[in-house]
Amino acid sequence: MLTTEFLSRNQFSEYGSWLKSQDPQTLHDYFGYALTNEVIDSLTQQFSLNPQYHHFLIAKVDGQWAGTIHIATKGQEIEFGVIVALQYRKQGVANALMDEAITWARNRYYKDLFMHCISWNRPIKHLCQKHGLVPRNMMGDSEANLKLTPPTPATYFKEQMFVQRNWLAMFQFPLVELFSYKTRN
Repeated sequence: MLTTEFLSRNQFSEYGSWLKSQDPQTLHDYFGYALTNEVIDSLTQQFSLNPQYHHFLIAKVDGQWAGTIHIATKGQEIEFGVIVALQYRKQGVANALMDEAITWARNRYYKDLFMHCISWNRPIKHLCQKHGLVPRNMMGDSEANLKLTPPTPATYFKEQMFVQRNWLAMFQFPLVELFSYKTRN
């Protein structure tokens, strides 16, 4: 079962540890180049110094980290970066992260969403298009943009349904299946 949670500031190092556990190609597809453990440590330390601008939404499948979305904020702009572990791809993890993160952003009145898309990462480009982000070419790579609409009662309700799904999952109620994204085994 897929659940999600936001990391607190004192958990940012867990994001770094998870990044270090990913295969080199996954990191290359996300960052555009290979990363050393030292660079990952430096990144997570920088995030910890400014936690008000960095949020991490984690997707777990049966309690195991399956993917993350880094949410960076500045003013009314918000940038997403999605990574899904190799063994959890094509199971709806990235879609679930994007759906929840876009709802979260709308409910906090962010107006401009963007994502950088490395030219060879076709799945992320497809994900962006699926969620309404419009790509534009930038020297070989792409930036995908979406003007976020203001929140509505429906978006607030939707966010509460995510919370409810995760809360019910802690107690493993069968009812939780009504609120969860299906994943393939």
